[in-house]
Amino acid sequence: MLDTSSLTERLQAHCRQFSVQVIGQARCALSVEETQKLGGIKEAVVREVILLGDGVPWVYARSVLPISMCEGAGAAFDGLGSQPLGKILFNDARFVRAPFELGRVTAPSELHTNWVNDAHMPLWGRRSVFHFEQQRLMVAEIFLPASPAYKHVVQGIHESI
Repeated sequence: MLDTSSLTERLQAHCRQFSVQVIGQARCALSVEETQKLGGIKEAVVREVILLGDGVPWVYARSVLPISMCEGAGAAFDGLGSQPLGKILFNDARFVRAPFELGRVTAPSELHTNWVNDAHMPLWGRRSVFHFEQQRLMVAEIFLPASPAYKHVVQGIHESI
């Protein structure tokens, strides 16, 4: 979870077919915390996707992107569609990632309820801000139960039994 390389590329290495399912993308008002982390902007484009490996949901991702980076001529993320955001972030040296914040999602959150059968199993996630010239964007990734990120955890439990 702390690997700073492209999550997209790491997930692609674990499957034959990687895909991005866009849940939604729209202009939204930001929370106070998001506004602070993103340098005072109060509205942004929020993009929510599921990253799938061989058709299996592995990661829920929520990106908060400055409007100027999503709309208009020359906007870095204009027309992104079902393309992975990571292809842009990790192929342009102008994007600089700040350290991760780690967290877990537990019941009764909607995200947890939608993806986890066991109320006692947390979902782990990370969030980071990327700096791009004078702008900032934020990416949060929650690792769903079938994610390869949990493979070593499950193996470790089985090996200790």
